[in-house]
Amino acid sequence: MKRLVVYCPGYDLRPEHQSFQLIFREFREFTHSRLVEGTLSGLHQGLEPGGCTAIWNGHVEWPEGTVDTRFVQLGWRDIIRPDFTRSWWRTIPDAIRSFFLYATAGGYRAVFKSNLGHGLFCIYPYVGLTLYLLASVLPPLLLAPAILDRLGTALPPGYATPLSWVVLLAGSGLWMGIVHALMLRLERLSYIRYLLNSWHFMARLASNDHAPMLARIEELADLILALNVEADEDEELVFLSHSCGTFVAIYVLAAILRRQPDIVRRPGGFAFVTIGPAFDCLGGFGARHGFGAAMETVARSGVDWTDVYAPHDLLCGGRTDPVARYAASAQVGAKLPEPRRFSARAPDRLSPKAFRYLRFRYFQLHFCYFLASVRPGLFDVYRLTLGPKPAHRQFEAWTQGRD
Repeated sequence: MKRLVVYCPGYDLRPEHQSFQLIFREFREFTHSRLVEGTLSGLHQGLEPGGCTAIWNGHVEWPEGTVDTRFVQLGWRDIIRPDFTRSWWRTIPDAIRSFFLYATAGGYRAVFKSNLGHGLFCIYPYVGLTLYLLASVLPPLLLAPAILDRLGTALPPGYATPLSWVVLLAGSGLWMGIVHALMLRLERLSYIRYLLNSWHFMARLASNDHAPMLARIEELADLILALNVEADEDEELVFLSHSCGTFVAIYVLAAILRRQPDIVRRPGGFAFVTIGPAFDCLGGFGARHGFGAAMETVARSGVDWTDVYAPHDLLCGGRTDPVARYAASAQVGAKLPEPRRFSARAPDRLSPKAFRYLRFRYFQLHFCYFLASVRPGLFDVYRLTLGPKPAHRQFEAWTQGRD
């Protein structure tokens, strides 16, 4: 069996080889637990578009036959990078604007109603920003009267007032610098600035105000169509996406369908899989600027679409029916087909030790979908992409607790 897997990653600044290390390690765990022979090739990076698309190959020997899979990881990391070069003085007003747009569009009301845990995650970066601003500004403001009074009595008359203000402003600036340095130091644990950047990105994309990303979406659509032309007729095509890559994939697939509507009925099969979906994050800004139309195009296409979520993954908004909430005509009551919904069941898939470790490390848990399952009959991305069954048959088997 031959398969082509096109993977759309999320809002991730890490180089491709870092995420590939996780995939390679877990693939070895997968082959060991399934008692099969398999190999992954090395990673080839720096391909177009954007110079950050990567490819690798997988081979597994099953009792049912040999499976050869080509993997193509789509690149949009270069589009993300400028978000992290902005000064803090630009990041803060952009973050406030993103929060205002999401709130006024009803995003917070909707997400808290459908998924409390995910709603807390959505508001988390703005709570962190508020605490940072309060920690920076409140101590100087509260201490200012006492400082000015003490310095006014201690300094020589005639110079007391200007010198007191110089000392106060210098001390306030030093304090703000310390708080800012501490926040940057804690970024590896808090992800505050990373999340503020991602919300700024989503606000622009949801408003059709991100020209580089919109252009990249069209380029990725052309790339997938070119890969489809090169693929054998009986080769299965699996379009896989994760996290923020799920709504990017909706845009990309809609662009593909505009060019070639019948691609979802190709002889070798076409499967669309969204894992750890972040539809609520982008869709909460409002679906009227293009996301709603893209969602409707995908829903009406008849594509075999499976949406995989993990209830313990707070970064994932998987409890929302994406088509009913965000497809354009669904807003006026039209009924459109929803994707097949499937829980990854993280506590069952992972060892007790691994789950205890990841349970409250939410940002690491968000990648649980790429961890090999500890036993058959449960979702496993390596069984999906390198297994002997077509994707739709594999999901049907998992719904019955079978591999």
